Amino acid sequence: MRRMGMRSAFVTLATGGALFIAMSNPAAAAEEVNKGVPSGAPSGGTCITEITGATGCFQPYGDVIYIRDNSFDGYSVYVKWQNELRNPSGVWHSYRNGKCTSDRGSGDWAKCDKDFYEASSKNALGGKGSRIKLTACVASIGDDECATSPWLSNDG
Repeated sequence: MRRMGMRSAFVTLATGGALFIAMSNPAAAAEEVNKGVPSGAPSGGTCITEITGATGCFQPYGDVIYIRDNSFDGYSVYVKWQNELRNPSGVWHSYRNGKCTSDRGSGDWAKCDKDFYEASSKNALGGKGSRIKLTACVASIGDDECATSPWLSNDG
């Protein structure tokens, strides 16, 4: 009977340890979702304008993501973002991802302030390099309409 108790304790500890390791991995982290706060237009950065109903922008200085609703269609807009970091071997790895939403209405800008590693500084993986990809979307009924940027270096 004592032997079964030790075995059960070991299985519990091993399972708990594996769960801790999985949960502490940034790539396994849950998507960050933020409601954008009212804002003016970005003063610089890169914008995605290929989609009719939404504009999404990233301003590296300050790590700010902007979203603007461009249509009087009643649909809300959002920007999904991905952040990758480069390890010491030069390989890119997914680090964080999230969504900046806006329900402010047509013509209004909203922003989400983030805090990303700079491309030129040492990051959590021990390498140098941080890049961002944006996908601006209109939350349509059925399939959302989206447009995606190329990878953008975060040298802010």
